[in-house]
Amino acid sequence: MRAAAVVVNFNGGRDLEQCLAALGAQTERVDVVLVDCASTDGSRALAERPPAGVVGVPLADNRGYAGGCNAGLAAAGDAEVVGFFNPDCFPRPDLFAVALRRLAGDATVGGVAPRLERDDGVTLDSCGQVLSPWLLMVRDRGYGEPATGAYPEADRVLAACGAGMVYRRAALESVAVDGEVFPSEYFAFWEDLDLGWRVGNAGWRVVYEPAAVAVHRRGTTAAPGRGRLIFRRSPRLAAGIVVNRWATLLRNLHVVDFLRRLPVLLLADTAMTMTLLARRPAVAPALLRALPRLRLARRQRRVLPRRRLRELG
Repeated sequence: MRAAAVVVNFNGGRDLEQCLAALGAQTERVDVVLVDCASTDGSRALAERPPAGVVGVPLADNRGYAGGCNAGLAAAGDAEVVGFFNPDCFPRPDLFAVALRRLAGDATVGGVAPRLERDDGVTLDSCGQVLSPWLLMVRDRGYGEPATGAYPEADRVLAACGAGMVYRRAALESVAVDGEVFPSEYFAFWEDLDLGWRVGNAGWRVVYEPAAVAVHRRGTTAAPGRGRLIFRRSPRLAAGIVVNRWATLLRNLHVVDFLRRLPVLLLADTAMTMTLLARRPAVAPALLRALPRLRLARRQRRVLPRRRLRELG
């Protein structure tokens, strides 16, 4: 199967060069597409004058991770398998070889979640994404845990972390909504979980593959400090996290699973939103501007299939 890798860059700095080098060193041929979202740190030059083997897509504006992935997918030609990467994610040389074997060996697998490890060499970053049982919060399996001996077996997961993930194009195309695989209004956050959930609802499986390994340095868009990251993000990003979560649940959650959790979700989400607004009043206008996204998610719910969470691993 022909493979492509989409790298979405915004001020990736020197990480971007390392990411492109890692993709260029894959043991299987991989066509690389570099999408730049109006970077200002000099890294945009790599999309404007791409190195050999790289297709550059310099966007005029910052469309975020979701919009960048859509642009990259459109430029990936007829690749049957497409990976999506942050510039601070560096796949090992055999990552695509392992992912391609997994996809070729099982026609029901629509996506592969690689094993992402931190650059300290001893800490895990993500072994696939799942939802917490009652609050339905995104959880990266293994996040911050010691890597040695952890998660050694392949397993079904709900989604792959967007820092590094590989999908079958047929699975992506089967869950496109309004012609977009990634809801462009998301900009950033929850788009990876939403994608995996839609793929699972459509009857495909997303599988964690421990032999497909990448290093994720995990940069941050949050201000320094302690406590939950949402309280340290910009008002726009904080509001986006809240609304993208609600849109993801609205688009994908089976009505039975929703009704079982309704009291808990109402209490938890109301408390979180009120706390966020009390601590960060500047989030309120951004939240109001983002709320119309829920109308779009509600309309999309009518045309997308849904399965019970217990069926999705």
